[in-house]
Amino acid sequence: MFRSRTRDISISMAKGVLDSIFDECDQYDIDETGGRLIGSYRRNGTQYAVEVLGVIGPGPHAQRSPTSFFQDGEYQERVFRSIEESHPNIEHLGNWHTHHVNGYPTLSGGDKTTYFKTVNHENHNTDFFYALLVVRRNAGRDPRYEVKHYFFRRNDDTVYEIPAARVRLVSIPMLWPRDAEGATWSSGSLQQPSEESARNLERVEDQELFSDFYPGLKALFSKSVGALYWKGALGLIDGSNAEVVALENSADGAPFYSITTDRKEPAVAGILAQYKERRFRSARHAVLHLEKDLNQAIYRSKKG
Repeated sequence: MFRSRTRDISISMAKGVLDSIFDECDQYDIDETGGRLIGSYRRNGTQYAVEVLGVIGPGPHAQRSPTSFFQDGEYQERVFRSIEESHPNIEHLGNWHTHHVNGYPTLSGGDKTTYFKTVNHENHNTDFFYALLVVRRNAGRDPRYEVKHYFFRRNDDTVYEIPAARVRLVSIPMLWPRDAEGATWSSGSLQQPSEESARNLERVEDQELFSDFYPGLKALFSKSVGALYWKGALGLIDGSNAEVVALENSADGAPFYSITTDRKEPAVAGILAQYKERRFRSARHAVLHLEKDLNQAIYRSKKG
């Protein structure tokens, strides 16, 4: 078994996932700790695009020492099944744990043996296993900890290390369990699911569509208005671009999206006036509708 760097694998991770991992590490300066990573993935041949959308904590009966960590599997399975009720396509992607307490800069022999055994087990649902390792505390710096990413494939005895350039953080909320009994974990403690959970599925589907078909659109968060928004260039039929902003709004109760563009020419003036009042249930619906209407307006103006 040896380690090989690979560019066939990319990781996108909700920022809250990494924050939760770091918060858990802050609580354990002597003993190892960790948890499960959940989300979705896409595969094209040997290439994998892994989306980490949530984290499940170690559980109340986890066992820790400065050189070992054993998770509370029953607790984690209960939380996973609760999340799965709302998100049936969710997968157990892998695990994370920390070595920052013992200074070991990579996976141990025991870690590798366990992960190879897991990925090759007949009941393991995917043909890969993703492992995030916290290796060092960055005192007084951002990010708070240094992490490494590893990938195991079924029937393959190579440990693949994923370069940092292939890992990106995205501004989408974490997944939560559906009910109070399946309370999940964030910031090192058990929490009840918030109202955010009702929006997560739409946001995840927005992320999937934009990643595949609109890579120029990026998820951002506005501190001034306290809202998630998507911003980027939208390609149009005449080869030009429209800079668009799709903003989430929940001030009136049920969340909705509004969308604006920087295009101001007369051909699209009527559309802009209509879109001041239009509301959409997701960012992708807003983008798709605006793209269609702008293209139709440009086509009509060129034809005329």
